[in-house]
Amino acid sequence: MTAKKLYHRLYARVVRARLRWSASPPVFFARKRYWLSTMVAVAVVIGAVASVLAWRSHVERANRELDAQALAGATSVVNAYCDAILKGNVDEAAAMDGLANSTDPEWMLTDAGEDFRVSAGTHMSLAVSEGTLSPDRLTATFEVTGTDNFGRGTPEHIEMVARRESLDAPWMIATSMAQTVTVELPAATTEVLFNGVTIASFDPVAEWPVKGRALTLTLYPGEYEIGARSFSSEARLSSLPGKLQQLYRDDEYGAVRSRFDVELSSTGATTVRPFTFDGTVLRAETEIELVELITQCIDTQGSSSHLCPDATTNAPPRVKQVDLRHEVGYYDIRVTIDSPTTFTIERLRVPNPAPGTAESYTGSGTMSYDENGNEAITGITLVPSEA
Repeated sequence: MTAKKLYHRLYARVVRARLRWSASPPVFFARKRYWLSTMVAVAVVIGAVASVLAWRSHVERANRELDAQALAGATSVVNAYCDAILKGNVDEAAAMDGLANSTDPEWMLTDAGEDFRVSAGTHMSLAVSEGTLSPDRLTATFEVTGTDNFGRGTPEHIEMVARRESLDAPWMIATSMAQTVTVELPAATTEVLFNGVTIASFDPVAEWPVKGRALTLTLYPGEYEIGARSFSSEARLSSLPGKLQQLYRDDEYGAVRSRFDVELSSTGATTVRPFTFDGTVLRAETEIELVELITQCIDTQGSSSHLCPDATTNAPPRVKQVDLRHEVGYYDIRVTIDSPTTFTIERLRVPNPAPGTAESYTGSGTMSYDENGNEAITGITLVPSEA
């Protein structure tokens, strides 16, 4: 073998060995490359997860801050609203819950309520719970607890909702604390006055019989004054609970005043009965009217009025009593009221010409009222009793 041939053979062997190593490297180098690739991939994954977690934490922290700010704003508005209610600032409360712009005919608190007398805070306290915010941050819900300061009754729990139109809009009260107040009135009521004006009129004379009246107001918790008239200036309504007859704002036509409390209610509605009517007053007044007529007829032998019954034309001169109430007793007058314009005469005794004798009568009568409620008897019918 020549030196040249030996060189070519060795050269070919080295080239083939290098080609095999480049196509299939030794195990040591293959494992090292795999480990490095794996470590790089793991590092990339860990970095990505850490970035995601960090971003999520940032977002959650930012959301919590926004939630806290939103809830704090809603809580402030609800607390301010409750404070306005307790202080009796009805204008402020109405502006916050939208009632100031209401076209509801039952919303009667014009000019902040002239008949608003005592604020709710004198007898009630309000506690606001921690609120719950909606996911869109446009609604916040609270529980408001009303407690009587004097320990009367049980606490009232109501749901208070605050809303806003957008994230930049101001919070408003969505559930007004104003109550729907049903005012129940006696059947004899002709007019109801509130804030110095007539808010309801009835005609019990034309509509009799009626069991009662009712009207509806929208009022915040507190104490209010109200006035009412009956069809009779003598038989006026009486306020409850004391059955007083104090004039409403010195009303010259006999409107009686009364006061009532509007309490916080979870139902948003309450009923009050500020007046009563005592029919015995009208009966007594009618008996006085009747005895005045009878005595005048006896004094004039029936010529003083076309209403004089025949029994008075030949009656002996009457024995005058000390007052009209004693006159009613002397003539033994007893009536019952059938309606505002009619009455039944159950008893009436008229002296006979013969000394010591008298004739007993029963009968009926009618009466009317002028524009001021003054009563006048317009007709009378007497028949001898069968006793």
